[in-house]
Parts: sequence; structure tokens; C-alpha cells
Amino acid sequence: MFNILFGILTFFVTFILLILMYRLFGKHGLIAWVAIGTIIANIQVVKTVDLFTISATLGNVMFASIYLATDILNDIYGRRMAKRAIWIGFSSTLIMIIVMQLSLHFIPAPEDTAQNAMDTIFSVVPRIALGSIIAYIIGQQVDVLIFSAIKKIFSSDKTFIIRAYGSTILSNILDTALFVFIAFFGTMPNGVVLEIFITTYVLKIISTIFNVPFGYIAKSFYRKGKIQHIDEEY
Repeated sequence: MFNILFGILTFFVTFILLILMYRLFGKHGLIAWVAIGTIIANIQVVKTVDLFTISATLGNVMFASIYLATDILNDIYGRRMAKRAIWIGFSSTLIMIIVMQLSLHFIPAPEDTAQNAMDTIFSVVPRIALGSIIAYIIGQQVDVLIFSAIKKIFSSDKTFIIRAYGSTILSNILDTALFVFIAFFGTMPNGVVLEIFITTYVLKIISTIFNVPFGYIAKSFYRKGKIQHIDEEY
């Protein structure tokens, strides 16, 4: 029960921070969120927790927030801006992997206490990050494509929910399947891998269902003129 309640708290904290980044820094805040979020999510996903007695990885809420950030960018600033954010997120993760792998190879001082902890986390990251990068690029590109296609039919502010739900629900099937297969297949029993796939997808969908109101808050900021001047300043 603690994990569930704490997960709900984490959800609200994550999306409130996302909205604050947009309110304070405009589209640049959303792009920064995508970059920061991909790094955080790739570290979080190393940890496995139990939810309703089923195995699940952390990072699902953060990944869902990244999808919302790119959906907001796509909806307000266009497909090109959303794709730019996606590639910046990809580059951030790649840089993190390279730099941290180099850091692990330094010989620690006798008094060092961080090497083992860093090794435990970041020695696992390459395979997980590889799965995440492949799933991220393909899933996000599909999301942007589907979002743009739906927007041609449902283009009003009121139908943002249709665009966000439709694109994320469909693209996340592919995203989750690719990530779980590459990151965990062969390292855990197949039953556990299947559980992780199911729980990861379900948690992403639940996060999507409840995060769309935050998208409307972001759009209302822009519509009321609270963001334009910030974008111009940067």
C-alpha cells in the first residue's frame, strides 16, 4: 500500500514540476524537461518495486511526463519543435551513458565510498539505456506522427485530450514492448519480464489518463498570454 500511495504523490509532484518548468521558462523549459527526464527515467528504471504484488520498474511516471511535454510542444509549437526535443533527450541520455561509463573506470581512492554504489547503478544502465534509447526514439517518433495525424481531424483546444490519449496509448505499446525486451529479456524469468511489460504499459496509460489535465493547464497558460513573452526573452 505504501508504494501505491507514494506513487500517487510522486505523480503529482512530477507533473506539477513539469508545469512549473513551462510556466517559468516556456518552450525551453519543456525541452529541458525532456532532456532531464530521459536521464532521470533511465536511472529510475534500474529499480524494481512491487505494486499489487506484481513486479514493476520505476520511471513510468517520468516517461509519461516526457510524452506529455512533447505533446504540448507539438500542439502549441509544431511537430518540428517536438522532434527537436526528442533528439535533445536522446543526446542527453547518450552523453550520460558515455560519461558515467568513463567515470566508473577511474581507480577509486582508498577512502572512497561511492564506487560500489555507482557501479551497482551505472553498470546496469548500458543495456537498460540501450533499450530505452531505441524504444524512446521509435516510440516518440510514432507518438509525434500519430498526434499530428489526429490533429488534422481533431484540431480544437477541446480535443487535445483525444490527440494526447490516442497518440500515447498507441505509441506506448511499441515503446514498452521494445524497452522491456531489450532491457530485461534473458536476465529475468520470462514470467517476470511479462509482468514488467504489463505493469509498465498499464502504469504509463494510467499516468496518461490523469496527466492530460496538466496539458490543459499548460495550454491555458499559453492561451492567456502568460508564456509568449517568456519564449521571446529566450
